Amino acid sequence: MNLPKNPFGEWITKVYYSFAVQLILNSVKKNQILLFIWLVLLGFVTRQFGDIIGIPYLFLDPEYLSETNFKSFFIIGISLGVFITSFHITIYILDSYKFPFLGATPKPFATFCLNNSTIPVIFTILYVVNIIYFQNNYNIRTMWEVICQVAGLLCGQLVTILIMFIYFSRTNKDIFKELASSVDKTLKRNPINRVNVLKDFHSKKLKNKYPITSFFTISLKVAKTPTHEHLDRSMMMMIFDQNHLNAVIVEICLITLIISLGLFRDNPLFQIPAAASGILFFSIIVMFTGAFSYWLRGWAITTLVLILILFNILIKEEIIQSTYQVFGINYNKQSAVYTIDRLKALSNAHTYQEDKAQTIKILDKWRSHYPDSVKPKMIFICTSGGGQRAAVWTMRTLQYVDSITKGELIKHTRLITGASGGIIGASYFRELALLQSQGKIKSAHEFKYLNNISNDVLNPIVFSMVVNDLFFRFQKFTDGNHEYYKDRGYAFEQKLHENTEYVMYKRISDYKKPEEDAQIPMLILSPTIINDGRKLYISPLNIAYMTTNASSNTGFQEKLKGIEFRKFFEQQEANDLHFMSALRMSATFPYITPNVDLPSEPAMEIMDAGLSDNFGVKDATAFMFTFKEWISANTSGVIFVNIRDSQKNQEVEKGNTGSVFQTIVTPIGSLYNNWSDYQDFNNDNLLEYASSWLNAPLDVVEFEYIPRTNQFKALPGENPAKHSVSERAALSWHLTLREKENLYNTILEQNNQQSIQRLQFLLSQ
Repeated sequence: MNLPKNPFGEWITKVYYSFAVQLILNSVKKNQILLFIWLVLLGFVTRQFGDIIGIPYLFLDPEYLSETNFKSFFIIGISLGVFITSFHITIYILDSYKFPFLGATPKPFATFCLNNSTIPVIFTILYVVNIIYFQNNYNIRTMWEVICQVAGLLCGQLVTILIMFIYFSRTNKDIFKELASSVDKTLKRNPINRVNVLKDFHSKKLKNKYPITSFFTISLKVAKTPTHEHLDRSMMMMIFDQNHLNAVIVEICLITLIISLGLFRDNPLFQIPAAASGILFFSIIVMFTGAFSYWLRGWAITTLVLILILFNILIKEEIIQSTYQVFGINYNKQSAVYTIDRLKALSNAHTYQEDKAQTIKILDKWRSHYPDSVKPKMIFICTSGGGQRAAVWTMRTLQYVDSITKGELIKHTRLITGASGGIIGASYFRELALLQSQGKIKSAHEFKYLNNISNDVLNPIVFSMVVNDLFFRFQKFTDGNHEYYKDRGYAFEQKLHENTEYVMYKRISDYKKPEEDAQIPMLILSPTIINDGRKLYISPLNIAYMTTNASSNTGFQEKLKGIEFRKFFEQQEANDLHFMSALRMSATFPYITPNVDLPSEPAMEIMDAGLSDNFGVKDATAFMFTFKEWISANTSGVIFVNIRDSQKNQEVEKGNTGSVFQTIVTPIGSLYNNWSDYQDFNNDNLLEYASSWLNAPLDVVEFEYIPRTNQFKALPGENPAKHSVSERAALSWHLTLREKENLYNTILEQNNQQSIQRLQFLLSQ
C-alpha cells in the first residue's frame, strides 16, 4: 500500500494510518452525534457541565440504597459497560464495511472493538482520576474506600464487556464454521441468492476507504493489515451481514431489558443510581441509531421523522398518555370550567369576608394560648426553594432554632409559606411538631429526622424517566376509586414518603382540624399556573382573601391574584388531594418533577411556586395585610423568619466579554442568574411598604445558607483559584456526604448565630 509522504517521519505516518487512529478520524467525520454524547459524559465527570444542578455528583458520588460504596459504583460500571458495548456495536454496524480487511481476521467484531476502544479507555481513565480527586477532597473517605469505589466501577464495566464479547466470540465462531462448510455450496445451489448477495455487496462498495497499515490483534499485539483480495468477496459480505445481525439482536435485547426494568421500579433494589439511569438512556439513543441504520439503511432518517409525526398524533389524540396528574382528586368527572367569570364568582366580597372571619377564629384560638396581659409576637416563616438543598437547610434551621428557643419558634408561628424544597422541609418539621404535641414522638429535633430529609430522592425519579416515562407509561396504581399512572411524579412522592417514614401520607383535608384548633401553623402552598401566571393557593382552609382584595375601594379593575384550589376543584374531590402531591406541585423542577395538569377545561397547567415568588414573602405579606387590624390589636408585632438557601447580598460578578457565544447567551443567562435578585428587590419593597401600614412593629430575621470557603488541591493543569470556592450544595434532589455536612454546619456560622440571638431578643420583648 502506497502511503502519502509525511514530513514528520515514518513512525508518525504508521501511527496515523493505524486502525485505531483511523477509527477515531472516521468517527470525527461521520459519527458526530456519538462523539457528542461522549463529550457530554466527559463534561459531567470532569465537572465542566451541570455543576450548578449537581449532575457531576451523580457520577462522582453515586448512591445506591442510600450508600456510596463498591455496589453503587459497580452498577455505574455495568451501565457504562452497556454504553461502551452499544457504542462499539453501532460503529461496527455503520462503518465496518469500510474496513473489509476485518473479514480476513479470525474474530472481526472483537478485533474491531479492541481498536475502537481508544475513546472509551481515555474516558475511563479520566473518570477514575476524577473519582479519586473528588472523593479525596469533597467527601470523608479513607483511601481504602476510594479504592473499593474505583474497583467497583472497573469490575462492573469489565463484567458487562466480557459477557458481550463472550457472546459475540461464540456466535462468530459458529458463523465461521458454518460459512466455511456450507456458504459456498449454498450460493452455488441458489444462483438467485448469489446474484442478490453480490448486488448488495456492490451497492455497499466493500473496499478499503482508509489506507490502514496496522491494527491491534486480540492478543494485544500490533500486526500488519492482512490482504483480503484473494478471499471470496461474497463470503466476506455474508460474514459482515451475520455479525451485523448479531449486533442488532444484542441491541434489541438490551433495549428490551432496560425498558423491562420499569416493571420493578417500586423495588428499592432496582432503583439504580441516577447516573447509571442516565448512561442507560444514552445507550438507548446509541442503540436505536445502530438498529435503525441496519434495518432501514438509507430510509433511517425518513422513517424516524415519520415515527415522530405518528407519535405526536397519538399524543395529541390522547391515545398515548402524555400528561402528568396529581393523586387523590377525580380526573373522571366533568372538568371544572376555567373562565374569568367563574374565577370572579369564586372570589368575591362575600367569600372574602366569610373566609376572613373563619381565619380570625383560628387566630383567636392561638391568642388564647397566652395570658390576656401578654401580647405575643406573631411569626411568619418564609422559606425559599432550591431542591433538596433547601429542604435540608430549612429543616436544619427550624430544628436548631426551635430547640434553642425551647419550642417558642413553632409556638409563635402562625403561617408558613415558600416554594419547592424549602416548603417540603418546613412541612416535614411542622408534621413532626404535631406528632410531638400529640405524644407520638419524643422530639421533633432529633437528628434522625434531618438525616431522613437529606436522603437521596433523585435515583428513582431518573430511573422512572428512563425506563418508563420516555416510552410508554403502562403501570397503574389504585387510590380509593381512582386509577393513576406510575410515573416519575409517583416515584418522587413514594421516595419522599419512604424517606420521611410516611408521616406525611395524608390528604390535605387531614390538616384542617389541627390548623383550625391552632395546634400547628397554617401552611399555604402556592404553585404557579402556567396558563395565566396566577397562583394556585392550596390549603385545607378557605382562604379566598389570598386571591383577591375585596375590601379595596380604589375603583380600578383588580386582576385576581390567584385561584383557591379547594373551591375551584370542589366537584373533582379536591379535599382528597394527597398532601405530598400538593407539595410536588409546589416543587416542580423542569424535566425532573414534571409539570402537572389539573382536571379543568382548558387544562390547568402547574409549575413551581418559585417561578412567581421563590421566598414566600409575597404570600405572607398578603396574609398580613388582610389581618393587619387583628395583628395590631392582639400582638406585639410580626417577625418574618426568612430561611434562604442563598446569600442575599452577593458580590457583583465580573462580566464575560470578547466572545460571540457570550454575547448571545448573556441576556438570557443574566436574567436567569439574577431572577432571585429581582424577587428580592420586590420583596424588600413589599416589607418596606408594610411597615408603613401595619400598626405594629415589623422585624425581619434572615437565616442564609452561605457555605464556608475552603481551599482544595487542583488537578494538574487547573487554575488553583477555581478550587478556592465555597462548598455550595448543588440545586438537585441528591446531596453528597460533604454537602450534607456543609448544610448541617452552616447554622453555626456567625451570621446565622447572630440571627438566632436577634430572634431570641425579639421574642423576649
